[in-house]
Amino acid sequence: MADPILSIRGLKKSFGALTATDDVSLDLFPGEIHALIGPNGAGKSTLIKQIVGEIRPNEGTIRFEGQVIDRLDAAARARLGLARSFQVSSVIPDFTVLQNVMLAVAGADGHVFRFHRPALSDRTLTEPARFHIAHAGLSGREGTRASVLSHGERRKLEIAMALALRPRAFLLDEPMAGMGLEGAKQLTAILSDLRSEAPILLVEHDMDAVFALADRISVLVYGRIIATGSVAEIRANPEVRRSYLGEEA
Repeated sequence: MADPILSIRGLKKSFGALTATDDVSLDLFPGEIHALIGPNGAGKSTLIKQIVGEIRPNEGTIRFEGQVIDRLDAAARARLGLARSFQVSSVIPDFTVLQNVMLAVAGADGHVFRFHRPALSDRTLTEPARFHIAHAGLSGREGTRASVLSHGERRKLEIAMALALRPRAFLLDEPMAGMGLEGAKQLTAILSDLRSEAPILLVEHDMDAVFALADRISVLVYGRIIATGSVAEIRANPEVRRSYLGEEA
């Protein structure tokens, strides 16, 4: 088996007497979607914040492509290719779809970018931006302002912007939130294709999407991972069925 892109070992985080992350270890391998599920208050958001560098753990180690990143801030981790989407949107509402993605393309190259007529015709920005827009399923919406996009289209725009950053791994925080049935089906298909670009650590409550997408699932309850396995293994796990899926073992 290939080495993991992201490897977490023994992560612990407490806030006073509250243990939010309790000895968590998990791996994200190339080409996979690894879903992280759990009830509200399980500690999923706190774990993601530690991975991206917004919160410093009390104990444990995080490696990204073999490099220990414990002391790197969020910006440095993003520059290494750890892309986070959906929790805090970086979409600029008054910019068009194309302008938003062009901005991400410029940022990936380390350029300061201001919109003016020459920039809007710069093929080094427009061509990759249009490619990522098409990949995210937004062809034909390049000239639409982000502020008038539907909820599902805005999710697709965020994916296009994340792709523009040339990530080595995606951390997606509840991408299906607020989506209707058709929108969720479309986004599920897009995310399934994305694993060939970079592996995905997926935090999601929509269990239909999780079961359709995940190669492996880890279940977090009260800050501790109680099980990791395939969809079939998680569905059959008595503790998971009792603790999270709400079924009798």
